[in-house]
Amino acid sequence: MSPSRPISYAVTITAASVAIATLVPIALYQCHAIDHLPDPPGPYFDSDRITASKSAHPLGVPDGLLGLVIYGATLALALAARGSRTGRTLLRAKLLADGGMAAVNVTRQVVSFRKLCSWCTATALATAVLVVAGNRYAASLYGLERARDRLAG
Repeated sequence: MSPSRPISYAVTITAASVAIATLVPIALYQCHAIDHLPDPPGPYFDSDRITASKSAHPLGVPDGLLGLVIYGATLALALAARGSRTGRTLLRAKLLADGGMAAVNVTRQVVSFRKLCSWCTATALATAVLVVAGNRYAASLYGLERARDRLAG
């Protein structure tokens, strides 16, 4: 057993969970369950304005809710990857999509609002960790599978 596999697995699961946790307040704000998203002090953040904007509601659906579903699916794929070649392939594709969307979201905020949503930035940072750790985890499983095939064949 590769020592990096358990570590990358734990980091993958933790990063997906952190991404979900950072999306909960966003979804609550967008669904009017809370009145305000606190930001760190300074001129760089405006989470309320960004998460209330039209661009944060694609097709009229709060993107916080979409994010909870999306990262829940990533977490499920990470859990499924252990025992499924298809799960590993889907996980790697999903990680690519998650990373791309996080980058697009942060870029859109900077370009459109000239500010950042601190909660969204935390989600993007968790996603960056998730992409790296998840790909390492999936690669370690592919390596384990190849070694098993060599021993069996």
